[in-house]
Amino acid sequence: METCFKVHVTPDRAFIKIFNKASYLNCNPLRKFLDEQSKNGQTRFVLDFQECTSMDSTFLGIIVSVALRIRKDQQGGGVVLLNLRGRNLETVCNLGVHQITDVCSSEVTNETELENLALAKDASADQCTIYQAHKALMNLNAKNLRVFSDVVNYLEQKRENQ
Repeated sequence: METCFKVHVTPDRAFIKIFNKASYLNCNPLRKFLDEQSKNGQTRFVLDFQECTSMDSTFLGIIVSVALRIRKDQQGGGVVLLNLRGRNLETVCNLGVHQITDVCSSEVTNETELENLALAKDASADQCTIYQAHKALMNLNAKNLRVFSDVVNYLEQKRENQ
């Protein structure tokens, strides 16, 4: 089963439903969507994890980047994470993502019509996306700084050698 992000945008917020695994292999279309929505002035994002089986640090770093940007701009809004349970909820809390987002672990359903987020041929995240995502996680707290510093250092060295 292919991972899919479905989206629905209203003037008030952008809804994103995550299906299957959310990882560095497939999160680039989501990053582009979030960046585009942010540039268009969107400050409220709701992500539904009901059908998400797992997520990695690159995916979460993208979410952290958006949440921190919204906080920095102080225009109101924020990021809401719905239907987080089990390992996904544990991962969000262990990395401190719950401190800059609103987390709702109880079941919430949305009957809104969702559209598939177009998956470009370059669906995998490029190294710049992976770097920026992990850098955002490192800046979130001291624990993440220790956990992800090797990844960021490796990517910085790789970038310098190119």
